[in-house]
Amino acid sequence: MAPPTILAHKSSFLTAQTLQLSQALAPSPAWRASNSAAAEGSGLSDKVVDEVLYRANHTLQQHARRVYAPQASRHVAEQIERLYLEAAEKAVRGEIGGGQGGGGEDGAEGAGGGGMGDGEPNRFLRVGADFASDDIIASLPSTWDLHSPSQSEAHPSEAQRYAGLATSLTSLAARRHEARDRLERLRRMRDLLAPVSSDPNADDGTTGIDKVQSNLVTRDGEMEKELERMRMLLVRVAARVDRLPDPETERDEDMAMATEDLEAAERGKVERLLDDF
Repeated sequence: MAPPTILAHKSSFLTAQTLQLSQALAPSPAWRASNSAAAEGSGLSDKVVDEVLYRANHTLQQHARRVYAPQASRHVAEQIERLYLEAAEKAVRGEIGGGQGGGGEDGAEGAGGGGMGDGEPNRFLRVGADFASDDIIASLPSTWDLHSPSQSEAHPSEAQRYAGLATSLTSLAARRHEARDRLERLRRMRDLLAPVSSDPNADDGTTGIDKVQSNLVTRDGEMEKELERMRMLLVRVAARVDRLPDPETERDEDMAMATEDLEAAERGKVERLLDDF
């Protein structure tokens, strides 16, 4: 089945017409019967008829190959499509311009209902509009009567078909937007996990987990072993500190000895004075 485009439809139509014009010529059964029933000498012999038909059909085939070539048919179809597109562009410009050239009620409706686009009305009516674009999809009216009530009433089946296509296109655009968001989220996750990901081209055979620092607090990990050694060291230091003498006691003893020495010196002075008298 040909795609729903002007070029495809016109090419199919021209091909069908050229096939009909290229059919071989053949006399009808009624003519052959009347020719056979003709008086002796007035009718044509079957040999003559077949010879004439052969030459005529050969000439017809040569003419069809030269005139109705596939390239020529496609060229004509392209010209017809170009004329259709030019007429559509003129109609759209007339509707956007307030009905000039578009004519009548539909042009006025197109001009009045052109507020659906941002800055440029009826962008979906432009020739060559990309209906995969988010902006074009957003500018589509949900039903055709929002754009042209008269056309919607004149062609209800086409208006219903448009509503279904517009709904389907909007749904697909929303799903594509969700898929894009998910893709961006997965890419961010990939970038975050890149430092610990395994490199298949690594020469040293290291994996991604080997790149993680080894001093994380885990069971039987390096941090736990280091803390155990520190606890043992603290116990040994505490035991050594307990065996040290009390500094207060030493200070009292030193003061007592100093006091005794001072008293002995004073007594010696008094005794020397008494001896001198």
